Amino acid sequence: MRLNMLAPVIVALAACAGNGKPAAADIARAQALRPDDARLAERYERSCMGCHAVDGSGAPLTGFAPQWKPLAGKGMEQLVDHAFEGFKAMPARGLCNDCNRDDLRDLIRFMSGGAAA
Repeated sequence: MRLNMLAPVIVALAACAGNGKPAAADIARAQALRPDDARLAERYERSCMGCHAVDGSGAPLTGFAPQWKPLAGKGMEQLVDHAFEGFKAMPARGLCNDCNRDDLRDLIRFMSGGAAA
């Protein structure tokens, strides 16, 4: 194969690798997603969306796997501990004072798209 024929393939593969930077469609999707459970949806809107549906907040974007995949390696219980106790810029309980550990686990599972399960 000639080099000029390989260039488009290389560019396409590089785009598939992703750089952890969400596109406009990823941000719009994060802003539109809600848990199916009405009680969790209310808690998500009240406490999680302010950071997890905003690009550049430092929080992994809801439903954006490239940002959740590295966190998934820590395991669900570690993520729940961080959410419950607070970690770095994440405030304790994610500002959801009425969330228990099970709620946080369900919210993390939802926001990570199952990656952290």
